[in-house]
Amino acid sequence: MKAVRVVEGNRQFVSQEIKRPALPAGAVRVRIQAAFLPPYFEHLPSGSWQTPPRPFTPGQCAVGVVEETADPDCPLRRGQAVYCDMYIEGPGPQADHGFIGCFGLAPAARRHLAKWPNGTFAEEFVGPEHCFTPIPANVRTPPEILCRLGWFATALAGFRRGDFKPGEVVAINGAAGLLGTSAAVIALAIGAGQVRLVGRRTSVLQQLAALDSRIVVEEPDDRSPVDFVLDCSGGENAAISVALSERLRRFGTIVFVGALTERAAFNTSLLMRNSNRVVGSFWFPHGLAADVLALIAAGTIDLSPFRADIFNTDQILAAMEHSVDHSGGLFHVALKP
Repeated sequence: MKAVRVVEGNRQFVSQEIKRPALPAGAVRVRIQAAFLPPYFEHLPSGSWQTPPRPFTPGQCAVGVVEETADPDCPLRRGQAVYCDMYIEGPGPQADHGFIGCFGLAPAARRHLAKWPNGTFAEEFVGPEHCFTPIPANVRTPPEILCRLGWFATALAGFRRGDFKPGEVVAINGAAGLLGTSAAVIALAIGAGQVRLVGRRTSVLQQLAALDSRIVVEEPDDRSPVDFVLDCSGGENAAISVALSERLRRFGTIVFVGALTERAAFNTSLLMRNSNRVVGSFWFPHGLAADVLALIAAGTIDLSPFRADIFNTDQILAAMEHSVDHSGGLFHVALKP
């Protein structure tokens, strides 16, 4: 079958014909319809990340159709549409989490990556049963759009871990990015009274603001109080995050779901006096994908404004370049076999 591969001695993705993967115990085989290609994937073949042993098939969130299951009692059935979540971890508190076909966040993730090395950038994906979530029959969103679902679920997990309450004023930092835009849509769906966008690409933020009257694009000098901050930003500028934390009302919360690499110098005295909380939230529990799908099925989340450019797996280099140059806001890149 056709697949994208990361191979020894090559710092770029390659397209290859490989054997159909085996179906081990506890696994499900899915025919891939579309897989999400985030811009950070350009770093995956470099050798600087903890990845599965080479060669392996990379991949991220995807949508597909069940072909077969190893367990005859598996609730998933042939022909059923499913969302594929690449996240994998052990049962306890040990830091051993990572993503199938991608990377581990701690050395202990090696055992999971070795057992399940291959991701979704192929005609078929074989993964553990718990990684698959059935897609309701009334969700008719095209696979190339729906494969972004993990970014919506990551945002929803951040709101839940921060104990968000309907009616609250929410600020989204990094709102022009893939995660920030997804977070703004989730905030509306779960009842935010107002969603204040903080980000660098004004044109993207204005597109978001046009979706709903509750969305406000912040000016650089805005200092209005907020109840909840979902920080989706990346990079080295923690100053904006600190400034947002200082705008929290009493009992307000800032939740970090992004990838800031700079240490943040919080005013801990202010956080203490206002009984504010600082929360970290990485990815989401597997069951949360079903909650996002339920919001889509109910029409509470409208994905019609979202767009995707589609590339075949043998166009991986062009697709990767396109994702790096253009992904963000309502737009992303998807791979199809």
